Amino acid sequence: MNQFFDQLICPKTHTKLVLSADGKTLNNNSSEEPVSYDVNEIVDLVFPRELFEQDRKEQVAYNDAHARYDRGVSWVFESLHANEAATRKQMISLLKLKPGMKVLEVGAGTGKDSAFIIDKITPGGHAVLSDLSPAMLSHAKEKFADKKDVTIDYFIGNGSYLPFEDNSFDALFHFGGINTFSERAKAFEEFNRVVKVGGRVVVGDESVGAWLRDQKTYQILMDANPMFADLVPMQDLPKNIKDVKLQWIFGNGYYVLDFKKTKKAPTVNVNLPIPNKDFVDNWKLRANKNRKTK
Repeated sequence: MNQFFDQLICPKTHTKLVLSADGKTLNNNSSEEPVSYDVNEIVDLVFPRELFEQDRKEQVAYNDAHARYDRGVSWVFESLHANEAATRKQMISLLKLKPGMKVLEVGAGTGKDSAFIIDKITPGGHAVLSDLSPAMLSHAKEKFADKKDVTIDYFIGNGSYLPFEDNSFDALFHFGGINTFSERAKAFEEFNRVVKVGGRVVVGDESVGAWLRDQKTYQILMDANPMFADLVPMQDLPKNIKDVKLQWIFGNGYYVLDFKKTKKAPTVNVNLPIPNKDFVDNWKLRANKNRKTK
């Protein structure tokens, strides 16, 4: 566990966390912004300490639902005519995992997707599982207690404030929560920040495909759970990414986004001359001309 603690930084100040002499807290040792995090069965790295109301409601809801969660989720798959195991494997395959890789799962819940991640990176891999709900994450920890040839660590945390240095993971996975994040754009930035350049990020949640929203059974679905009417948050994606792919899975009621991290955001050569013309022409000149005519 101490090896895992050595990798952690304060979600607020991004300074190293140090274990107290009594082993009960992790401290950022900042004189200006001191913060301590409790070391319990699972270390609590939630920040802000007072969550935004939407995040607090989600934490309470999942803590209350933890005992029945697995059965309820399987029912959702069945109602959408989707094979649960096959769907989860399909999503995890987008990460392109190999044995020995280090992967962060944000919103791991009871470990339903985590099981497939762990299998892919064994032997020699390192899975870090996080969730905002201590009760949900405790279930996952129980499930994987006997896993061998792989390192599994856990922390309670907010996906918008991750306790890791830049470029710490080979891949990151999150499914089934991003729609409700109070700081969704910040969460995407954090997901991308902690992944190595060239690493993959896979994110998904509810959103009925636009071509099905006028169909009766999907309208009932969206009325029953308004999150199915949410739109895919393309505008919240970080700028320094490439190979962005969007697909609908899980009965076309859920989307999955996957992309690779790049060193910097892409640009366009707006000054490149258009060939075979007897006058200077390029994207920038055309844009200036169009702006003057508006």
